[in-house]
Amino acid sequence: MRLSRRQKTGYTKNATVWILTVAFLFGRIGLLPVRADGSGALDPTAVLAAGLTACAERIDLRSAFLPVSELGQVYQTLLLDHPELFHVAPRLAYGYTEKDGIRTVTEVYPVYTLTGDELIAARTLYRDTVAGILADMEAVFGGHPRTEADTVLYLHDRLADDFAYDTRPEGEANANAHAFFSDGVGICQAYALAFLALCRGSGLEAHVVVSGAMDHAWNHVRVDGAWYHVDVTRDDPIPAEGGTPAVHHSRFLRSDGGINALGYSGYTCSRGHTCTDTRFETAKGGILEGFSTPLTYVRTGWVGMGDEGCIVGIKFTENHVITGQVGDVNLDGSTDPADLLAVYDPALPEAWREWMRGKLLG
Repeated sequence: MRLSRRQKTGYTKNATVWILTVAFLFGRIGLLPVRADGSGALDPTAVLAAGLTACAERIDLRSAFLPVSELGQVYQTLLLDHPELFHVAPRLAYGYTEKDGIRTVTEVYPVYTLTGDELIAARTLYRDTVAGILADMEAVFGGHPRTEADTVLYLHDRLADDFAYDTRPEGEANANAHAFFSDGVGICQAYALAFLALCRGSGLEAHVVVSGAMDHAWNHVRVDGAWYHVDVTRDDPIPAEGGTPAVHHSRFLRSDGGINALGYSGYTCSRGHTCTDTRFETAKGGILEGFSTPLTYVRTGWVGMGDEGCIVGIKFTENHVITGQVGDVNLDGSTDPADLLAVYDPALPEAWREWMRGKLLG
């Protein structure tokens, strides 16, 4: 909703420094076990994920051979890649052994914010919310063929339209997907984790991108084999006092160059993806940059109201985007009464339908 002068910041609230360096020396130096099959160390991320999912009080990492110096980054990356681990705090205690000056993690003692019946209820709400949004999406498309870009647009606009930025002070604001779904507000990390959960639930590959320089988080999503930036948080600006909520599209399916042009910098993706494809960009910017309201899907494609108050039809294909002329909602190349029929749909805002009546009949 409308962007105020206050910058939206605060991904994980500097989560790396939240990893407590509370270390305990266990066992004897040099007695770290190796796997019996001789295949080497276990994947520490997989071991941690399994333990955190089960709410283990102690997670044995002796067979992972994880250097203490890498623990903080591994833990942070894990939590940003698994939105379902919303019950895990970004701090922990750990034990280590030391040999030849190298400290290796032996066990981890996580901190959980939810356990027992509270966690069961939270997991139910989380799963039901994701399932509900995806079911709504299927109902909107109604079995009509859609591209991966259509799916991303629906999820982008659904989050930006239904949820809001959490303006509470640091330390109080929601930063995980469950709290975001429960309360309807969250900081950028919550948006990114919620979007990640929905993308994966719909079958799309996605990850969280972070920038320490910007103190911000958003997403990479893969569409038709190429990776793109999507920042739902900043496409959902905070309304000015008394202002009208808006949903922007300037940060929708942007390349590295396109997102950098908007002032983004210092970001990293845990999977090392780069975003080089510009099919959803124009010389001006993003292909949907001129739309500050949610787009609505009809059988012929998408309908949107541009910033100048004009109704436009939009359609994604596998290789590009088709944008109609003003008033050409069904994208048949002309503005005619058929367009009025195309938008005479109760799912569309009455103001849009009234605009079309005036355009075609007035």
